Amino acid sequence: MSIDRSQDARMLARHLGAITRAIRIHDVGNRAVLRLLEWCARDLTEIGRLNADARVELDRGVLVVNGTPVRLSRDARAQLLPLSRMLRDINAGGFKISGAVVPGDLSTLFLALSTLSKGTERAVAQKWLEAHEARSLQLLSPRSLVAGMSSGPGEAVRLAASAALHAYIRAVLAVGEALQEGTLLRVPPAMFRAAQRLAELAEDEPRYHIALTTLKEDVEHETRHPVNSLIFAMALGRRLGLPRQLLVECGLCAALAATLPDEPSAAEIQGLTLQLLPSSHLTLTRARRMLAAFELHAGLDRTGPPFIPLDGPLHLFSRVAAIAVSFDALTTTGPGRAGLLADEALERMRDEVRGRYDPDLLRLFAACVGRYPVGSAVTLDTGEVGVVIHTPSDPAMAGQPLVRLVRDERGRELRQGPLVDLADPTERRRVVGAVDTASVGIDARRALFG
Repeated sequence: MSIDRSQDARMLARHLGAITRAIRIHDVGNRAVLRLLEWCARDLTEIGRLNADARVELDRGVLVVNGTPVRLSRDARAQLLPLSRMLRDINAGGFKISGAVVPGDLSTLFLALSTLSKGTERAVAQKWLEAHEARSLQLLSPRSLVAGMSSGPGEAVRLAASAALHAYIRAVLAVGEALQEGTLLRVPPAMFRAAQRLAELAEDEPRYHIALTTLKEDVEHETRHPVNSLIFAMALGRRLGLPRQLLVECGLCAALAATLPDEPSAAEIQGLTLQLLPSSHLTLTRARRMLAAFELHAGLDRTGPPFIPLDGPLHLFSRVAAIAVSFDALTTTGPGRAGLLADEALERMRDEVRGRYDPDLLRLFAACVGRYPVGSAVTLDTGEVGVVIHTPSDPAMAGQPLVRLVRDERGRELRQGPLVDLADPTERRRVVGAVDTASVGIDARRALFG
């Protein structure tokens, strides 16, 4: 199991953050601090046991163990920021584990971080540790672990994108395996785990969660369409404040809806239900998911096929899925039809809103996706072309995203183009409009995912 997926690495992050907070209030001899030091020493010893040259590095709240970033929530990264700064104060970026770590070694390390003056050379700090019998921890020189802006949103762009990309690949593979069995109704364990990871991503990195839907051309439509629909449904569900468990169910409902016939008949509904019953009980959760997926085609007024004889409004999941599935379909190139740009697709859906989409949910979805979604390409008034890597949270600034330039004003490709924050008051560039990446030969994935 890779260290960035292991519970030990995440537990280590929590313990390091907790110790850093505790020593601000208590001395290192406090009982609570001593217990935290014991737990943290156990974490480090286990990591050192599994890897001969184990390294723990920190930079601006990003934790990297043995060269692999540990996926953490924003709150967890924020708790590691003080420790990152304390290490930088003695010109260190982390430490290498040499042998078993005991609580006294960590106690000495944190005492050094609190005692030594800012600007102390790393070699001097290392001698201080050795003089106090802390030889299992060797201080490492600092190095930059994140890419992107030096401050503000998008600070850990590269790491967030990498975690998102791996989650997307797992989901596509899980959908492919499920479809080989004929339907997503059963939701095999791999698909459910993939949905859980994407739900976590929707909460922690919502913009890169949506950016995954730009990966359209390398995967067959029948597998990517359910995954993209799931992602859009989760993004909208997050804006509605759904808890993680319901985010997973809402996303799975949209994924199922994306695999069903456009206008399923009563016989098709009955046939799919009968496929499910022999292998498992039709639980309330699955029944709700299945009904919501079929309701999607009925419309808000329930006039479209299939006719479902129920009173009251459509289920929330079906209204969310209707928007998610349609938006991905409209923005995807299919046989004989070019995919629309995001703003064009939203405009068409607004024109068709009567009787088909929930207007309130559609407005919320438009704000969620943004005028220029992450991963879309835009032309600037200078003639330059950029790929959007961050969208403003303020709807009034939807036309001023953060972009990475991929072509200069002469149309020449930029391999490592600079970041341009169009929301910066001093920035004179302005967006002219969106452009199809394929038509201008731009690989948006390179700008997004490296």
